[in-house]
Amino acid sequence: MKKLVALLLVLAMVLPLAACGTKQPAETAKPADKDPVAQAVESVEKDGVKPYIGISIFDYSNNFVGYIRNGIDYYMSQNYPGVEYLMVDGENNQATQTERIDTMISKGVNVLLVNPVDSSAGDTILQKAKDAGIPIIFFNRQPALDVLNSYDKCWYVGLDTYYQGTLEAELVAKAWQNDQAKWDVNGDGKLQYVLLKGTPGHSDAEDRANGFKDKIAELNIPVEQLAEDYANWATATAKDMTETWIGKYGNQIEMVVCGNDAMALGAVEALKANGLINDTTIVPVVGVNALPEASQLIKDGVMLGSILTSTYSTAIACVEMAMNAVKGQDVLTGLDYKLESGKIIRIPETVITADNVDLAIADYKGSK
Repeated sequence: MKKLVALLLVLAMVLPLAACGTKQPAETAKPADKDPVAQAVESVEKDGVKPYIGISIFDYSNNFVGYIRNGIDYYMSQNYPGVEYLMVDGENNQATQTERIDTMISKGVNVLLVNPVDSSAGDTILQKAKDAGIPIIFFNRQPALDVLNSYDKCWYVGLDTYYQGTLEAELVAKAWQNDQAKWDVNGDGKLQYVLLKGTPGHSDAEDRANGFKDKIAELNIPVEQLAEDYANWATATAKDMTETWIGKYGNQIEMVVCGNDAMALGAVEALKANGLINDTTIVPVVGVNALPEASQLIKDGVMLGSILTSTYSTAIACVEMAMNAVKGQDVLTGLDYKLESGKIIRIPETVITADNVDLAIADYKGSK
């Protein structure tokens, strides 16, 4: 009885905190009829280990991982309303994140989901889980494979960022081949572009940029890169940088290629403010993630396209792998994925244009 009362008290405190600040995806069914208290009572009465999931997000202010957060909250409410989980903000500071992971472990979480601030800190974070004897699943930012291999209860859920860059190149190449005259504004037979990258030294930033450059060369599209720089995945920084380039290159810029949609949104703002996107002129912008804000711009004909990297699929995979790991089951039980190198699952990507943008809009609502 004491154990039951204690669990109910923890649920009363933790579940509201875990859901704080999130939104349930629109146009979806209400959670299951059983309330969390009833589920908790059932879990106490059963033998075996009960999941208590600790979730560390690198930065709550990041819009892409914000959708993963919402997806986790929503999926848990729909499928595991009685399971405890504690989600915390790393505030884009590795020391802060590491300290809060220590706190979650001390509070008794028995599995960790970690979106690291710095993927190079993966070995330190992994060692904490290993010392506590609990499984750990990294997501969105991948530690080195040798780090993942150093612990038999460690996995990664994420995306192939180099491949995303190649998909951006294919999107651009198809648009050029279909209507070169439209995009070759100065008529020199080449596509002049600028490239917005993420954070210096971040593998995702470099991989997406290299994937784009390698593929566009392979496809024999005549291009000239006017400039490239890091905008730290941020809308405001990307806007400022694009405005600087507009001041230097003006209408020589025929396309803006971005490592994510947050930066693409900033580029669009700058192009609009300087008259390069208006009722008669569009400097095409491409991005990655197919965020709802970007999808609307694609639908309106303002952005050329993006790459859908399903946040909801990421959330589902993370939760199900965590549940399986706590139960001692194969982590892929109930999931239609294969492990790459025995440690990694990749979430499929889809090129999004005006022709199929509704797929991206539906995905961010949690619809299947």
